[in-house]
Amino acid sequence: MNRTLRPFWLVLAAATAVVALAPAARAQAPCCSITAIDARAATVRAKVNATSQTFEFRVADARVRASLRVGQAVYANFAAKQVSLDGRSVAGTILSGPGPAAASRGPVNVPAQPQKAQPTPLQTPAAQLGRQAPTTQFVLPTISAGAPQPAPRATVQQVGRWSSRSGVGAGAGLGRAGGNEIIHLRGVDGIERAQRIPEGARNLLLMHVRTLPPGESNHYIVNRQLAEEWIKAHPVPPSVKPSDTGGGHTGCNSFSWHCAQEAGQHAVDEASRQAEELRKKATGEWNHVGHELTHDWNMAEGCFADHPLHLADVPVQFSLPNEIPLPFKEVGQTKVGVGGGTGSASGKVRGTVTIGIPVASDFKAKVDLFYIPCLPFAIRPRSISADGTMTVGATLKASVTAPGQFTELFKFPPTGALRIPVYVIPIVIDGVPVAELDVSLFLEGTVKVDGDGQVDAHFKLNAPHKTAFNFDCSGKGCSGQGHTVPVPTTTSEDVQVKGRVRVKPAIYTALQLDFDIDALSARAGPQPFLLGEVAGCEYGAAQQSTAAPTTTQEFHALAGDLDWGVDLRGEAFIAEKEVGKPLSTPLVKDQHLWFQDLVQSGSTALTPSVEGMGQASAGKPAGYKLKMHPCYLYTDAVEYQIAWTGGAAPAPVQGCTWQAGQGTCWADPKKDTAIYLVWPSGGQYTITVAVAHDKHKRVFKEPPTQVSINVQAGGAPAGQ
Repeated sequence: MNRTLRPFWLVLAAATAVVALAPAARAQAPCCSITAIDARAATVRAKVNATSQTFEFRVADARVRASLRVGQAVYANFAAKQVSLDGRSVAGTILSGPGPAAASRGPVNVPAQPQKAQPTPLQTPAAQLGRQAPTTQFVLPTISAGAPQPAPRATVQQVGRWSSRSGVGAGAGLGRAGGNEIIHLRGVDGIERAQRIPEGARNLLLMHVRTLPPGESNHYIVNRQLAEEWIKAHPVPPSVKPSDTGGGHTGCNSFSWHCAQEAGQHAVDEASRQAEELRKKATGEWNHVGHELTHDWNMAEGCFADHPLHLADVPVQFSLPNEIPLPFKEVGQTKVGVGGGTGSASGKVRGTVTIGIPVASDFKAKVDLFYIPCLPFAIRPRSISADGTMTVGATLKASVTAPGQFTELFKFPPTGALRIPVYVIPIVIDGVPVAELDVSLFLEGTVKVDGDGQVDAHFKLNAPHKTAFNFDCSGKGCSGQGHTVPVPTTTSEDVQVKGRVRVKPAIYTALQLDFDIDALSARAGPQPFLLGEVAGCEYGAAQQSTAAPTTTQEFHALAGDLDWGVDLRGEAFIAEKEVGKPLSTPLVKDQHLWFQDLVQSGSTALTPSVEGMGQASAGKPAGYKLKMHPCYLYTDAVEYQIAWTGGAAPAPVQGCTWQAGQGTCWADPKKDTAIYLVWPSGGQYTITVAVAHDKHKRVFKEPPTQVSINVQAGGAPAGQ
């Protein structure tokens, strides 16, 4: 018959009542001992000491039940299905277990209920009983998430409230949770050095940790009280221990298990080969010991295997405003800026760049743990994953004054990478909080600011974007993918620029989830690449002639431009060291996002000029030159859209495509583009030229330039 073992993380009440036995009762030793107590079901599991047969009984009296403890001796009368704590009075009823055929070593005067006159002897099974002991099945414990708690703000490396640590570098820390003492053990060193761990539990953990493949978390979270109770009820022979005890960690001149762990993370070739050989040997030893103890403890197969515990759909939601100013001042060729950056300048440069990163996160997180039913006092992190959306409202603000060229590269934030704690979620196993999931926002990146010309500028650009993605991180690294990346909306306001100013932030904004501070950490998020540029110019020229009045030309422009791209990035960490392969996936390759003429009435320098013959002769080519005005802001090739009246025929020009009465030409905006038209007959005609867009995908909406042409019917043009 199979039995079921329900593992638990609740510490048992330890109130014990010493009962004075009569001399006749003390002459007979108890037959059995308690191995497990299920307070919720009011049932107790015990075993027959002589045969290790197990049975289950119920204690109705809550006060008596509260006094029980694992390892406590009891008397059993299997014929009457009764249990006694003192050998005289009945305390509980046997629900399942060995039958009445079991022989006894002698009578014990415990009256059977409801009979009171003649006691029925409690019987203990004879050692020679040849029947197979029942197999105990195992049930995985329940795991859940508690209510989020405020995160400690003093430092990002704060110890969680459900576990305090000492000597993290040694891998051992002690704390108390819900009345239990929770011990954190990392690797061979931590298991060897930790105090107050039962020797049998320590040896089993030392054997198991040697079987772990490279990159898998070797951080164990141990309930000390449960470990003591379990080992008392399930003794481990002294011979069960690793064949290689490690011998301390004094260096890797001689290859040991400490060195094997390092080789699994960092080394290659011979060291890795030796580490793998040690792991194979350790796995063989673990499998052998697991088989033997499974049989000795009458446990079901698979009791010594790693089983996953899944905690899914943990909500991770928060919204944080964040804005960091980056002041700078450069003189001459100075290389160090005020805001933690580096740069150079041809004159005095003063200014401030402010980066705003308001973030809204909406995720469902999942935590997977390893659990060994025959080591029910320990858990180990397996992986952390999440799926959801992150909205990042990138804001670029700049105020710069400079007489010449300058460039500045900032670290963002100025002090280096920044982790902002948000809150802490308790991880609860069988009703006891034994670990935590720390939620935080991680920021890291650079901001480049440069400009040229006589710069006097201040501007603000917004580019909020929402990215949906998932990630899954373990000791082997991170994987993930983006779902949707809609194009950001953009706005501009308060823009005034002379010269050219470019602001290029590349900032990694990530959701970071840490299982129990640093046992296993997962970090992932979008890294957008923005290039915000605002440029302004003014140009004036005067022409004087003795034959005509003086004429002046004035052109001006003020425009904003924003490009972007997004990568999905992610990393996994164990003990604050990056492990496995990082995640890096392009979600949106560099593309133009936004362009706008910032002059309300329109920038005159964003229109093309058309120079050429105002009068032409029918049947003869008339040449015209197209070019952007001297104050035009960009160098990318533009597409001229050309239209004319009068049915003129265009001459072939490289880069131009012609149709009846219209055509397009791709050309360098700073150079003349010559076109030739031949009108078939005289008349008053027009040529209209507009700039539609450029190779950078800026779209221009300025009005076209139009010139009038007087074509004479035959003969030379007027004035020749």
